[in-house]
Amino acid sequence: MSRPVVIFNFQQISSIEDFYRQFELQFSLPDWFGKNLDALWDSVSAGIELPVTIVFTHLSDEQKSTFDDIIAMMHDAHDLWGDDLIFVCENDDEQSGCEKQI
Repeated sequence: MSRPVVIFNFQQISSIEDFYRQFELQFSLPDWFGKNLDALWDSVSAGIELPVTIVFTHLSDEQKSTFDDIIAMMHDAHDLWGDDLIFVCENDDEQSGCEKQI
């Protein structure tokens, strides 16, 4: 069985609200999904089907700053689940990536 890959293309995501809406759709979450960081953590720590690879692509430096808390939370989810939840973040600006901040 192949691992599902869920891609979030940040050329099509202009706000945090857009991201939560896309996350809800991509993972077929219920209508009561809270569309906030706590609800996102609840989903990635216990609500979505694993294993999965989550990819953030075409993320600009400006978006990286805007979505910094979500990126950090995805790294935390990978720390929790290990290889069952792989997080890949592809930044459009070569000078900086989406590495985990310590």
